[in-house]
Amino acid sequence: MKIVFFAARQLHQEYFDKVRQQLNNSSVDAEVLWHKDLWKTLSWFLSLIGFQHRSSAKDLTSIVADHIREKQNSRKGRERSASYWRLFSIIKNIESRILFSIYRQALARSNASSMVIWNGLKYRQLIAICAAESLGIQVIYMENGLLPCMTTIDAQGINFRNSVSREFDTFEQLAPIDLTPLNTALKEQFTERPIDLPEHYVFVPFQVNTDSQVVLFSHWIKDMFDLVKQFDITAKELGDKMPNIVFKPHPACDQKYDELIASYQNHSKLHFDTQTATPVLIQHADAIATINSTVGIESLLLDKKLIVMGQAFYSYPSLSLVAESQQTLQQALLEVPTWQPNHQHIQQLFNYLSTHYQLPGRWQEAQPDHIEACSKRLMELAK
Repeated sequence: MKIVFFAARQLHQEYFDKVRQQLNNSSVDAEVLWHKDLWKTLSWFLSLIGFQHRSSAKDLTSIVADHIREKQNSRKGRERSASYWRLFSIIKNIESRILFSIYRQALARSNASSMVIWNGLKYRQLIAICAAESLGIQVIYMENGLLPCMTTIDAQGINFRNSVSREFDTFEQLAPIDLTPLNTALKEQFTERPIDLPEHYVFVPFQVNTDSQVVLFSHWIKDMFDLVKQFDITAKELGDKMPNIVFKPHPACDQKYDELIASYQNHSKLHFDTQTATPVLIQHADAIATINSTVGIESLLLDKKLIVMGQAFYSYPSLSLVAESQQTLQQALLEVPTWQPNHQHIQQLFNYLSTHYQLPGRWQEAQPDHIEACSKRLMELAK
């Protein structure tokens, strides 16, 4: 067994190197591949000539298409012309084949049986995964934890592609747990209701337009402008039955929403809040509606009603209302006052996530006990 780590960011390279050392100390052969160094062995150029890996060409085309949609969702991407995107597509299709050949040759030389990759939903990472799969190399995914002070390690994927069972009866044998240790940090941010908030409302947090959660796992809402549009349509359809909606732009998104916010300044049902802390907006909301963000997990941690509008692993029928279209969004909003989640199921899910699925410890701090636990989990998952 040999485990290689594919590092596309320096922070991850440094973290992977600590895990590699622990694996080596446990008599496991391990190596870190830094993506910027892999082209230096020019044997990859021979495999590029004629591009012999026909079975991977379709996958690379799909990866490029998703990458283009991500870029088109960005602030600058919205201003680009059609001719720009045609040229961009040509360049990226050529580049993807070059990167595939570089990564494939590096993985072949490594004699790895398993490759660990961070996230695995970004352009270069997806090409590395495509290269690994063409060689029959197992891929193991790592990501920030779903819960506070934890880390994700999964042999199937992250976010909607993770290995958490979609059948809730998998968790029903687990005991309900007290959520307090997991939600304390959120509750510490609670405050009295801000005077500008409606007495009753549904909180709708924005997500980053270029995030893979939106690009890959939001099949009917393409971006946050479209998100507001869908609620606007709903307000016109429901009339007086429409609940107040409070939107909050994502602080990490560089998209400017000033004009959008101004256009709804006098709307009777749709409101924007750019100042109030997210936990406070969750605290005072009647329900939360999200495409698939971690705010949905936080809302469940706080035992709140939840509407899921995209593909999210936590959208179990007993835990959330599901809105997969304009019509079902209207229906879900009408059901909010009377619908209740199964509180025991929420506690059982978080029992599984906190004690079975997630790895204790923050990777950013990389304490010795966390590194040891990470090494052990990788050895368990590696073939």
